[in-house]
Amino acid sequence: MRNRIRTVCRLRKFWYIRKGWSAMINLPDSMRPGVYTSTDVRSGAASVDKRTAVAAVGPAKADYEPVGTIVEVHAYADAAVFGEESALCAMARALLAGGVSRVLAVAAGTDYETAFAALEGESGLFAVVSDGGGAALAHHINACCAMGRERVGIVAVSEVEAAAEAAGAINHTRVMVACDAGTRTAEVAAAFAAAAANAAGTNSLNGLPLRLEKPFDGTLTAVQIETLLRAGVAPFERRGEGAACVRAVTTGRTGDAVEGPHAALSTALAVDAVVSAVRGAVGTRLRGLKNNAVTRESIASQITVELEAKRALGVIDSYEPPRVTAHPCDASVCVATLSMRVAPEISQIVVAAEIVV
Repeated sequence: MRNRIRTVCRLRKFWYIRKGWSAMINLPDSMRPGVYTSTDVRSGAASVDKRTAVAAVGPAKADYEPVGTIVEVHAYADAAVFGEESALCAMARALLAGGVSRVLAVAAGTDYETAFAALEGESGLFAVVSDGGGAALAHHINACCAMGRERVGIVAVSEVEAAAEAAGAINHTRVMVACDAGTRTAEVAAAFAAAAANAAGTNSLNGLPLRLEKPFDGTLTAVQIETLLRAGVAPFERRGEGAACVRAVTTGRTGDAVEGPHAALSTALAVDAVVSAVRGAVGTRLRGLKNNAVTRESIASQITVELEAKRALGVIDSYEPPRVTAHPCDASVCVATLSMRVAPEISQIVVAAEIVV
């Protein structure tokens, strides 16, 4: 027995599994009692599930055909087919310049509904960027979310009053209206979509620097920026050599609130990250399993692993243990109920000073 114990104690390394990830523990060489440290450095950003496909919808040149058909853009030369001066060409090139790995483009003409409908079958889309058709885009987002193909929408509107009016009409926590009072708002909106798609899930979208090929020509004043933020519009301003989003708000408010601040775009993205991870983890369990207590407990454990991973990355702040039950009306349906708190962005820091003279 003593020899067996000594053999185990002399092992230098061993592996253990905890909450879905593996780490290697290095045992100290010394036999002296004490507190020792074993460090495992892991890349948190690499663990974030990033969907890098983005679609651009907008007008092409007058004689372009076919309208309402998806075209995958691989290079700058591919975008030229839409017309060098067209908004669709500018958006597609901005997405490529921003590092989006898969760029889809759909010429809309005057029928945005048909253009958006062409994208409903695409899975893994991070966002749909458009220069118009806000109401149709909101309907498209709802339809895709119902099919488990979550994405967000970004509508570019140059004029301040028109942007505020569009935000009020859309009123959706997954749709953002971008405004800069410039001449290339659609390109700026596409550059923001690219930057957001490539950002880690724990990064704030407020002040996110954009990569623009041409100089930023936005002309929003401080008063206009405040007006837009209160209306649920995301304003863009000059930041150094380029541009940045002042605050990435959506057109909708959280819950049933009719007043107060608008929901942050990062909230929807955080929810998508969690839901996608959970769906992928439990999707493999559909084949060959019975809806019994053992299976439901196993599913709950797997969901807990995914939730804890997102909490460790800072995507969510906290969560309740998932509840997995059989549907009362259909025993073949397994219902998993999640309750979590998304970690909000810090948009302001208020320093309260008490001064005694």
